[in-house]
Amino acid sequence: MIHMQINGQSVEVPEGTTLLQAAQKTGAHIPTLCHAPGLPAQTSCMVCVVEERRTGRLVPSCSVLAEEGQDIWTHTKEVHEARRRILELLLSEHAGDCEAPCRRLCPAGLNIPLMLRCIARGEDAEAARIAAADLTLPLVLGWVCHHPCEAGCRRKVHDSSVAIREMHRQAADHFLQKEESYFSVTASQFPGVAVVGSGPAGLAAAWTLNQWGFDVHVFEKEARPGGMLRAYSEEELPGHVLDRELAAYTRAGIHFHCNTHVDHDRLQALRRDYKALVVACRELGEGRNDLLCAFDEKYPVRSVRSGKEAAFQVLKDFNRDEIPGDSAYDSRLGRITKEDIEHYMENRVSPEVMERGRTPDDAKAEAERCLHCDCHAPLSCKLRHYATEYEARPQAWRGTARPPVPGLAKDGTLLFDAGKCIKCGLCIEVAKSHGDLPGLSFTGRGFDTRVTVPFDAPLLKALSRSASECVSVCPTGALAFSDQEEMLS
Repeated sequence: MIHMQINGQSVEVPEGTTLLQAAQKTGAHIPTLCHAPGLPAQTSCMVCVVEERRTGRLVPSCSVLAEEGQDIWTHTKEVHEARRRILELLLSEHAGDCEAPCRRLCPAGLNIPLMLRCIARGEDAEAARIAAADLTLPLVLGWVCHHPCEAGCRRKVHDSSVAIREMHRQAADHFLQKEESYFSVTASQFPGVAVVGSGPAGLAAAWTLNQWGFDVHVFEKEARPGGMLRAYSEEELPGHVLDRELAAYTRAGIHFHCNTHVDHDRLQALRRDYKALVVACRELGEGRNDLLCAFDEKYPVRSVRSGKEAAFQVLKDFNRDEIPGDSAYDSRLGRITKEDIEHYMENRVSPEVMERGRTPDDAKAEAERCLHCDCHAPLSCKLRHYATEYEARPQAWRGTARPPVPGLAKDGTLLFDAGKCIKCGLCIEVAKSHGDLPGLSFTGRGFDTRVTVPFDAPLLKALSRSASECVSVCPTGALAFSDQEEMLS
């Protein structure tokens, strides 16, 4: 047996134990990208480095064996900095997006590609729920949103952007014809929250808190809720459209108290009577640092964002750890030129759909035009997770040229995005362990090394036995199945 120390803790391990295995025995977590149990050590990513105090060296823990008397530290300042630099080097040639450009440009954060995929599959109800979860007012915004998302649609470089606003408008409209709430109504799990003002900011705060299980009461001085949304003309936003969406709010269990003027005295009473208060009224909230405020802005979708942010602050105050956020690392492919777009579109849509013009009246046909620029593994991607944990800097290696814009290799539902491959070698080993021929292999040398299918064989033929396991061990979204979604919203 070998006696050693890890993070100051004595540990005894058998000969032949790697430092990674020894650290796991003590409960210490070491990040890995090219390691999988049962497979040979690849030692390709180097994210698993640890510090050996006796020599002062940083060594890869996945392949270096434990030795008698070693003093290993897994999370020193030097180790953290080394892992951050390694991740930044990997990301410097990571030619792919975590989130689609259209979603980044939506102030309310609508998961546009997922919504469009649902519409293309005929899952209209699910598309409406996705839109409602993020936009809170998907039908109303389908009329009055200034749709900045469409300006960032990469399809626009080829011909014209996808009619995103029309898509969530139609999805919500079809769903609300059933006179249902977007989501199943459940009993409130948390105390009452008061929202003052029922413009888009107040409505967004109310809807978000309702969906998180709060008993929400909205106070409005006018006879009907809607605030600034009532100022639109019938041509811009028909009154019955707003009323239909607000009826869904009522069915969801949100309580509206109209013809209720809230002055400063009433405001103090609301603060006493409710566990939380959101003021979505400039008259009361302007300049008040002691209040949680959400304000209506020129564009309703930005008002929605303000309301959601206020709701998230309430969730933080109630110590809800699972609050949605935008703090995860976001790899960005950047602008695609006219010269590169044809290559980028390869296997993202069929040749027929590639040439199809904008068809907003046919939702399914229009949704099929989406290029699906987002990642297929945004939740399980270990590269993104560690880039977030170690605070990797985007474009830290600004002097390096961006790799060529990649197309997709596709066979049935199996996808391979070479731009997101970090050349860890795990898929090659998995295919080899299953006896798959021709499997996958490395080609090229140095920076030109790539993972490819030998002899240009089809993906599913190359990975006939191992495709599922290859997808499961892939540390990024390079290998994925097109019909398996990770983005719930």
